[in-house]
Amino acid sequence: MARLTGARWALAVALVATALPAAAQVPPPSYASFSERLPCVHRIGRCFDATIGGKPVEVIADKAEFEKLKALLQALNSNVRDVHWIVREPVLGTLALDVETRANALGLPLVGDEKEEPDVTVYALDGQDLESESELVAQQSVRVNGQPVVTQQETLTQDFLPPGRYAFAIKYLGRKNWDRKWVFLTVAK
Repeated sequence: MARLTGARWALAVALVATALPAAAQVPPPSYASFSERLPCVHRIGRCFDATIGGKPVEVIADKAEFEKLKALLQALNSNVRDVHWIVREPVLGTLALDVETRANALGLPLVGDEKEEPDVTVYALDGQDLESESELVAQQSVRVNGQPVVTQQETLTQDFLPPGRYAFAIKYLGRKNWDRKWVFLTVAK
């Protein structure tokens, strides 16, 4: 009988061991801050996937490549933050504003399905002249006395981007929360 009990105990231990998740690995980029408890909290784009002009947005996994790009971008535009993502192939100017997003396996339980189209801010890095117009926009996420704050923003009035280098800040708006990717891309000539 003791032998059978021991076999049952070993089986129970084996079942529990297989049910427990392995220690969580830091998702790419591994060199950036990560919270196992709140994996989307750093707002660097880990919790959703994106395409720009049909081309995949990929993580910059190598820290040396990230640091080199960071130095270049700071020299080109000091408003561009840490860019952890890149579109490796040039994008056609007529497709460059076609940005699609979707929650990934990490983000779906945390940010949820897409609530609305992504909010995209475009930074021209090579002095490209972009046609835009000023407009007032209510920022629903910032409220004073219960009312949304109204800010002025420049909105593109063209449906293409001229050739050159760009940084996009893509904000994924999910049903539960949000995340943001800063992406470097080149628009083809």
